[in-house]
Amino acid sequence: MKLTKKPLNEETRYTALIIVTILSILVAFFLFDRFFNKSSDSMVQSKQEKTIIVKEADIKEVQSKIPPKSVVDSVRKAIGQGNYSTAYMQLSKAPKGSPEYEELNKLIAAEKQKKQPPGIRKEAETPQNPLRYLDESTPRNRETDWVYAYFSDIAGALWPRFCIQSVDATSLNITGFRIKADKKTFDVQAPVIKSEEVHGKVAQWYDAAVDSQLYYAIQALMKARKASVEYIGTKQTREREITEEEKKGLRRIMEAYIALGGSFAFVSPEVGNKAINKH
Repeated sequence: MKLTKKPLNEETRYTALIIVTILSILVAFFLFDRFFNKSSDSMVQSKQEKTIIVKEADIKEVQSKIPPKSVVDSVRKAIGQGNYSTAYMQLSKAPKGSPEYEELNKLIAAEKQKKQPPGIRKEAETPQNPLRYLDESTPRNRETDWVYAYFSDIAGALWPRFCIQSVDATSLNITGFRIKADKKTFDVQAPVIKSEEVHGKVAQWYDAAVDSQLYYAIQALMKARKASVEYIGTKQTREREITEEEKKGLRRIMEAYIALGGSFAFVSPEVGNKAINKH
């Protein structure tokens, strides 16, 4: 017996078409959702990674070029108070040669230059000598009798020194000095004397760090109406008057030393930075 296919009626075909269409739409939405979400997540993640990389690079670049504002402010404040040790301490924290180091170093140098008092000259650092500050009246050579003070700048620290120089036809073989300032007398022992020939004469000088005795001698000279110095040698003793120009030079250099952050607190607890202003 031969079997024949019975054609689907119209209602059944219509129902099947609707079901297939709905399933197709659902599958299409599913596939689209999977693909779109994956692509979006990848784009967002990539964008975030790039943003983080850029931000980190920018921050490092900015930090390498500009020192933190707090550091610059603290350095400027320290300099304003004459506290150069704190300023140089901040400078030492930065890697030498880095943009931050250069920025702070320029700041310290600029502030120092602003505060340099008039009438003071600087002698540049050399392999033999550190940077030095001297009064303009101080001789630039050893050809003149003179009494003066100056200070050196060594790694930001200021060191005051006192010098007495003599020029004579022959060497006095100086062993010491006697400084007279009005009624006060200071005997200064000179264990080390330097000398050189100058235009057929002999120059000798004593150069020493300022200690308590020299500090008080300088104070007395600055305020004295009449002052003199005796060059005491093994052959003879020579005495001369200390001029007003020398006394004014002593005062200017001592004031400059204080202005640039120097301190005489080492002399004694009672004698500090105010001592040079007492009359």
